Amino acid sequence: MKYHNPILKGFYPDPSVCKFKGKYYLVTSTFEYFPGIPVFESDDLVNWEQKGHCLDKNSQLDLTNSETSKGLFAPTIRSDGKRLYIIVTNVTIMRNFYVYTDDIEAGWSEPIFIDGWPGIDPSLFFDDDGKVYIQGNAYKSNEALGIYQAEIDITTGKLLSERTYICAGTGGKAPESPHVFKRDSFYYLLMAEGGTEYGHMVTIFRSSSVWGPYESCPSNPILTHRSIQSEIQCVGHADMVADDLGNWWMVCLGIRVKGSHSYYHHLGRETFLTPVTWNSERWPIVNKNNKLELEMDGPLINPQVIKENSVSYNFMELDQIPDRIIFLRNPDVNNYQFIENKGMMMYGSEGGLSDVNTVSFLGIRQSEFKMYFSVEIDFSNHKQGKFGISTFMSKDFHYSVEVDSAYNKISFRKKIGSINYIVCEYDLPATSSIELKVTADEKYYYFSYIVEENEHALGQAECAFLASELSGTFTGTILGTYNHGNKKQVVLVEKLSYLENQ
Repeated sequence: MKYHNPILKGFYPDPSVCKFKGKYYLVTSTFEYFPGIPVFESDDLVNWEQKGHCLDKNSQLDLTNSETSKGLFAPTIRSDGKRLYIIVTNVTIMRNFYVYTDDIEAGWSEPIFIDGWPGIDPSLFFDDDGKVYIQGNAYKSNEALGIYQAEIDITTGKLLSERTYICAGTGGKAPESPHVFKRDSFYYLLMAEGGTEYGHMVTIFRSSSVWGPYESCPSNPILTHRSIQSEIQCVGHADMVADDLGNWWMVCLGIRVKGSHSYYHHLGRETFLTPVTWNSERWPIVNKNNKLELEMDGPLINPQVIKENSVSYNFMELDQIPDRIIFLRNPDVNNYQFIENKGMMMYGSEGGLSDVNTVSFLGIRQSEFKMYFSVEIDFSNHKQGKFGISTFMSKDFHYSVEVDSAYNKISFRKKIGSINYIVCEYDLPATSSIELKVTADEKYYYFSYIVEENEHALGQAECAFLASELSGTFTGTILGTYNHGNKKQVVLVEKLSYLENQ
């Protein structure tokens, strides 16, 4: 049955998947954005619905002063049949922890921190005999690069054995993303090597013991797009699951690139799906040829329902912030208040887009190259601060349209590393409401504003200057609105729209 990749478009990297109570669950990294770790649910592995986030309280996730592309790295989701567990690293505080739930609708526990477990990319493996193991890698330490393992008490988070080196990988740089699973009589260790850039790859090993020694698959790497011509690059960081019919599947990250001899990507690392079969030697074969496509064929139980990620939020009709909306670091919840039939009051923050602290900011992932994003704002009670919209990759790489209400000015700004300048600035006509707008194609963003149904162009900016190849980020472009000033300055956000392919 045919389906299209990516199954999660835009900034959804480092996917992990498992089965729990008859359904599939998938999680991805969120780095410096809050809430942390979106949780997706599916009946068939190809149609996914978000079920909130597993870390949606400040008590669960501290992103204070989280720098660009810090925060939450590479979660793993696993089940012991009774509970779901998500384990992750908060690189901002450099600690590994996990949360759990018995019911996906009831929310997630407070974090259980794991003392004495350094590194990143933690994973859990529940063995048939009831023992539980944690895996991870070395990260910015004096340890040998490779995969480490220990037995863990899943109730308390205490380690029950020494941290033991179990696999070096095949020799590629950055051995990471370990996942142990059992099939027939073998323990398989799936991992990523080559770094999460253009040399990324998936490798696999096996052993008759969970402790190894682990034998390398003769066909390693079992999935990579390094050195090939493809619209999909940087393929790696995978996880595997079997469906009810015994078919095996792999989720992994990849990027959709633009450019020719010099690729770039700005949507972020996305989540892809591929079928897996097993050869007579009991080694996995990914999609028959170890490659991914944008259109693929696999033994799905249901057809894929093609849905655009387009949304239009009328805040005058809402009383809570939708799941698709994210914040930069931990939000001050008092800065966002719904007023019935009027919209959402967003109070100003001292922090701005280029700062590393609390920012009044509402963002949504850009998920297609061609898109339309707009925000309608009433600023009749905002006379001293600055507010606007942004195509935001990081504090050092973003474009913005900003209204300075104290001087009744509107400007278009580009920030590209140390280059930070105002492209243009105009007087606004007498008004207390405005629509700020950005559209895009594969190469450019186009910025404008609308007052009293009259649209005024402000300029364009290259998508490539936000790309990870230049910005050095692990994230993707976030389309957002912000309010910078002080808490006495408030705007009324009335509508926010994101439309794909328009």
